[in-house]
Amino acid sequence: MRGVVKFKDGQDGWEIRDIPRPDPMDHEVEIKIKAAGICGSEVHLYHDNHFYTPPVVVGHEFAGEISRVGKNVTNWKVGDRVVTENHKSACMACAYCKSGALIFCKERKAVGYVLNGGWTSYFCTPARLLIPIPDSVSFEVATMTEPVAVATMALIEKQTIGQGDVVLVQGCGTIGLVHAIVAQSIGAGTVIITGTEADEAVRLPIARKFGFDHVININKTNLKEFVMDLTDGKGVDVFVDCSGSPEGLYSTIELTRRAGKIVAIGEPPKPDIEFPWLAAIFRACTIYFSLGSSYAGWKHALRIMEKVNLSPLITHVMPIDDYRKGFQLLDDKEALKVILLPD
Repeated sequence: MRGVVKFKDGQDGWEIRDIPRPDPMDHEVEIKIKAAGICGSEVHLYHDNHFYTPPVVVGHEFAGEISRVGKNVTNWKVGDRVVTENHKSACMACAYCKSGALIFCKERKAVGYVLNGGWTSYFCTPARLLIPIPDSVSFEVATMTEPVAVATMALIEKQTIGQGDVVLVQGCGTIGLVHAIVAQSIGAGTVIITGTEADEAVRLPIARKFGFDHVININKTNLKEFVMDLTDGKGVDVFVDCSGSPEGLYSTIELTRRAGKIVAIGEPPKPDIEFPWLAAIFRACTIYFSLGSSYAGWKHALRIMEKVNLSPLITHVMPIDDYRKGFQLLDDKEALKVILLPD
């Protein structure tokens, strides 16, 4: 079988290689990959701005059906439609694992970055990591379970949104849109999502299809004036940053009400950024840093995906051989979600 391999730094460090088809261990299943997504973190990887261990088959967002089962697997069968959490080696014994925060386990190895991932034809994983795909959710849409689970972790499990809250989501890429969708689905009173003029070609029109209360182009609308008019000068209850923009992150304090909440999701382009720390103290804001997802979050995500049609987020579906084209479309903001189809 073939897979997309990142084998060294640089954009010339990518190629499609013939790789051996894995055999499932006794406690594993083999998944025949039906669809795989390009995530923003893989765009970072394309530009050498993300960790990885070369050579590695890329891809951590994928969906498929079980093609083989290990001899000790009794609760899954060939033909089951599944997604899987994107790690394979957590110890399951440390305090983090026991509390469900496997992402912090020292033994955890990330699929698609350290261990071979899903931009290929077959993938083996422990059966305990599987979640069934509802019949109403297509394989292409199911590839987005992980980003939706990131949102359910940040907004549901961390209990950052209350009924009726005014929520501002900064950034209208896939991760921003799914946070806005989750906020809307769990009872936010008003959902605002922002973008820039560069997003008017693709992203902002898609955002408008989901019926958010306000879709704002910050190059055409003064966001601070808009927020203060809407909230009688108080600011939003919850500010969710999915952009990682240093300027946008600096503005979170002045746009969030006193004793409000700031949820940090987006990755900034550099490790250190300016932030108005003293102003944050005097406004008594609570800042929630959220990373990754949990098994419960994946189940939350699929329940939401049963109710909300996420297919408008998918702008391009293409053969896996065209992965470079997918990266270019995302870099140029001509695409929102790109789905790759393996051989």
